[in-house]
Amino acid sequence: MTTPAVSPLPVSDTVQMWWPADLVIAVHAELARAAPDDAARALYRLGRGTGERFLQASEADADPLPVSASLSARLRLLDAGFANAGWGRFDVVPLGSAIIINHYDSPVAAALRLAGSATGPVDDFFAGLFAELVTRQSGQAQEGVEITCLAAGADYCRFVIGEASVIRKVYAWLTYPLDSQAILRRLASEAPQ
Repeated sequence: MTTPAVSPLPVSDTVQMWWPADLVIAVHAELARAAPDDAARALYRLGRGTGERFLQASEADADPLPVSASLSARLRLLDAGFANAGWGRFDVVPLGSAIIINHYDSPVAAALRLAGSATGPVDDFFAGLFAELVTRQSGQAQEGVEITCLAAGADYCRFVIGEASVIRKVYAWLTYPLDSQAILRRLASEAPQ
């Protein structure tokens, strides 16, 4: 487990926290005030750009995996660098035409929980970041959406990453509203047999 975002201590001896809680709260509050209809989209785009830069830095530091390595294996290889950046840990679960990412100790969600319990997912930054990681590792355009959030009282954040058509379905299911387990069951039932 990594050091929480609200701690003033560094994650490692050489890497300082990237996400002080006060900064996360201020950015979210200001975006919600200044651009209420575009705040989530702006954070998502910021996450995509950060994911691209993170992969560039990770590729310079890592030994390449063979081309035959699974997407899950390539993503798992990024987990240590992710944790050292102060972003928590994650695991990857393939599910039909989607990938489920369970994100533990999200510094964004942990910080926003300090500002009060959220009513739903708020981690658009990491939805974009994970979508970019999967896009770059798979070579296919992917999108992402958070379906459970630490800031809303869940034990961890959970994201669905997939092609745009899959993510549109997940957004529709969220508006029904379906809980995350029901969404996962629907995704599993749509998996090719």
